[in-house]
Amino acid sequence: MRQIGWELYYYLSYATPPEILAGEMAFLPASPDLLLGEMVFAPALWGEAASNWEAYADLLTPLLEVKQHTEGATSGGARREQALHWGKAREQIRALREDSPRIVRQWAQELLRDKPRVIGFTSTFQQNVASLALAKELRRLVPREELTIIMGGANCEADMGKAISDNFPFLDHVVSGEGEGVILDLVKGVLNPGTNRPQPRYVAAPQIENMDSLPMPDFDHYFQAIKDMPMAKRANLTAESSRGCWWGAKAHCTFCGLNGSGMAYRSKDAGKFVHELRTLAQRYGFNFFMMADNILDLKYIKSVFPALIEQGDEITMFYETKSNLRKEQLELMVAGGVTELQPGIESLSTPVLELMDKGTTRLQNIQLIKWCEEFAINVNWNILFGFPGEPPEEYEDMAKLMPSLFHLPPPGGCGRIRLDRFAPYWKSPEKYKLVNVRQKWSYDYVYAMLPPEERRRIAYYFDYDYEDAREPHLYLRDTLQRTEQWRDGYSRGVTLEFQLDGEVPCVLDTRDGTSKKVPLSADGLRILKLLDSIQSSKAVFSKLNEGRTEGEVTEAAFDALLTEFLERGWVIREGVRYLGLVLDRNERQRIIDLKMAAQLGTIDWSRLGAVPAGRPAPAQAVSPH
Repeated sequence: MRQIGWELYYYLSYATPPEILAGEMAFLPASPDLLLGEMVFAPALWGEAASNWEAYADLLTPLLEVKQHTEGATSGGARREQALHWGKAREQIRALREDSPRIVRQWAQELLRDKPRVIGFTSTFQQNVASLALAKELRRLVPREELTIIMGGANCEADMGKAISDNFPFLDHVVSGEGEGVILDLVKGVLNPGTNRPQPRYVAAPQIENMDSLPMPDFDHYFQAIKDMPMAKRANLTAESSRGCWWGAKAHCTFCGLNGSGMAYRSKDAGKFVHELRTLAQRYGFNFFMMADNILDLKYIKSVFPALIEQGDEITMFYETKSNLRKEQLELMVAGGVTELQPGIESLSTPVLELMDKGTTRLQNIQLIKWCEEFAINVNWNILFGFPGEPPEEYEDMAKLMPSLFHLPPPGGCGRIRLDRFAPYWKSPEKYKLVNVRQKWSYDYVYAMLPPEERRRIAYYFDYDYEDAREPHLYLRDTLQRTEQWRDGYSRGVTLEFQLDGEVPCVLDTRDGTSKKVPLSADGLRILKLLDSIQSSKAVFSKLNEGRTEGEVTEAAFDALLTEFLERGWVIREGVRYLGLVLDRNERQRIIDLKMAAQLGTIDWSRLGAVPAGRPAPAQAVSPH
């Protein structure tokens, strides 16, 4: 990154320029499966036999334009913008490819200065070819007797690792799975030959059952390496509180290729993890953490976050979770430092979510997006399409729904599903009516010197066709146009929120570009407040009249108000359940009040069913009988 700049680095990762992904066309799908970054180092790995860059680049040119037209922005201006960036990047990447053998030789010399006995590579995403090229150069310079080369990481999982071991003999060991349990034995075997049992070239590592046995991360070398780079001022820390996926262990999302070696969920002791966060923040002087977890341990909500709240830590973090959180859970998370959330929202259609085995509904997804807006935290979510068997009319319904949501954070991406190794779609394509499954075409260029069957073994990304020959982009046009309008409206600050007009409660609605302030009756306000969370109309009606001795709202009057709110788009419905969309901008005050009470010591955690990590649980009353 120091040599090429972050913009080109980003382009190599996603085949889309960062200003497009971060700007008004941010719903353009990123394309790591094009392996653009891997192509850079192909000459360093294969030498003169490396695949033809120009042929590969010629294939990308129309593909990027078509991909943008059918799966992203629909304007000609956006396509011209993409083409302009690609024209410039193409020449930059060609030059990088030509220079990659020299760069790899330079890296090898730097690594060998200290005469290491063992060098390890962690290969994830588009790090495979660069790692292999560097390992090959190291082996050319140093014989096996003097240097052991180990490779692991996500790209070495299961059959991918076996293929790497079989096809690249300059590696001594390839580790599949969680390496902490085997790396010590491998290194001891190098340092003390004859005293340890010889290890095979391909090592299938067992899962780490006890997460508390893992050492605290050491980022000293990383921060030393970036200290003179502009990014040093914007750096953040990475932490890991769990591995596996508790939802995936119950119902594996059909398109998800994570956790190929096992889905079993394991998490760290809450007190240990809080100590780890504080120690790392103090050691490196950065307070924002990117959590590497697939999914949050829900027990942390009443242990880790209360501890961080109570101590007044300035630690902030990104977490992945599930979208069916309750508001009081989200409140504790936000007060405890969560500023960015990725809740696994990939659709606003319950039937499509059912095809994914997501275990959530349209209303649950919208409810969480709304609460994130009220609590002023970033929520990352996407619209995926192209699920086999999805009803096209669901996307028509989604497009009709979207104008009601223009005041909420829009999707960050909108693209067709990928077929990833280890996903149920990949394991059982015939079950899901997917046909002609083959490795992504980009592997044929990156690994051109390998036989086709070996490219398939190494591949993580795959191409596919539908048994019914459907073309999803044909029924996505309205949804994509609405998504573009949504992004535009949200960026202009349109709103749907409670306000006071003097003493009169009202709703301010600017979603359609005009400003309307509509007064509310006391009963109307109460109904909308009750519908802050998903409710049946029967439950709302019952709560509306709770405790009243006179002046009860009649069922007819209630139905009239609910119908009005539905027509105005202030409330949405799915089956017998309803959700209000009107924002309460004062909800952020709940976070401030909670943090203040915790730091003053006036909060009763037991009322929230919480015990801050590190504090003993309250004693349970014992019956004398």
